[in-house]
Amino acid sequence: MKIKEIGEFSLIHRLTKKIKTAENNSVLIGIGDDAAVFRMGEGRNLLVTCDMLLEGRHFLRGTITPGQLGYKALAVSLSDIAAMGGMPRFAVVSAGWPPELELEYAQEVYQGMGELADSFGVSIIGGDTVASPQVILDITVIGEMDDAPITRAGAKPGDVIAVTGFLGASAAGLALLSSDQVAEGLAENVKQSLLGAHFMPQPRIKEAGLLLKSGRPSAMIDISDGLAGELYHICESSGAGALLEESSLPVNDSVREAAVALGCNFLEWVLYGGEDYELLMTIPPAYVAVVKKVLNELGTNISIIGKVLDKNKGIKMLSAEGAVVELKRRSYDHFALERGE
Repeated sequence: MKIKEIGEFSLIHRLTKKIKTAENNSVLIGIGDDAAVFRMGEGRNLLVTCDMLLEGRHFLRGTITPGQLGYKALAVSLSDIAAMGGMPRFAVVSAGWPPELELEYAQEVYQGMGELADSFGVSIIGGDTVASPQVILDITVIGEMDDAPITRAGAKPGDVIAVTGFLGASAAGLALLSSDQVAEGLAENVKQSLLGAHFMPQPRIKEAGLLLKSGRPSAMIDISDGLAGELYHICESSGAGALLEESSLPVNDSVREAAVALGCNFLEWVLYGGEDYELLMTIPPAYVAVVKKVLNELGTNISIIGKVLDKNKGIKMLSAEGAVVELKRRSYDHFALERGE
């Protein structure tokens, strides 16, 4: 059997199902969430996560500036720390560079990375460098927190489902880059805002800190592989079902305009596009008002998009037409292209 035949998530399960955590009671969260979490004594918990960006798979050198690439490579790992409620502190960067690459390119990658790190008080403290056929960036971020981490496994029937920001912009930006069709009639500022969402996502670190203090979510995850796929992760980890409301999904006008210009369905971008790096969470009803208040004061939009149900209700969506339909389980899979999907 070839790896491409089983897909990314089945591969992860098969590789890790027999790995056991040392029985020392220091590991709070191991494999299977946005970050690993372990105790460091005196009430402190450390969080560790890593992400790899590979040229030709995650980005094309000709479509993204080196500064944007450095920014995004770090942002995706910072977002994982935020999804657990932690504060990122340190980063370790391993990079593969083609030997013929201009030195200035690598320097600008690190400049973009460094600017984002500085904005969140993150120190880049080491890494590794190798020669490679293409550009590879592999970043490990270490965070910390005093409280217990927020996991994917705490959602309970009756909780509301909420999401920060707006959805679909990154996928719309990718569609603009990938399409052979010219997006006629689409204003240049709209194009640039969508490309910016794709190239330079905003990790919701400040938002996560406020959520932890004011209205702790029962479960949380960041949207890297698509809203639908992330909701499935929460429901499966929590042993719950869910009902999304299509009419409540936060979609800005730029995404809708791009969908019309490219002849696409914006709902596909919202549900399955991914790389929004917004926080998807479930919140006990008693906390909803305070969560809305603190995030709105920060200037961050938050939308209530559904509710958690009993597991036997499944994972469904109330369509704009009023029909309850099965929410398809789809998310980004690194081996989908090899399967011809």
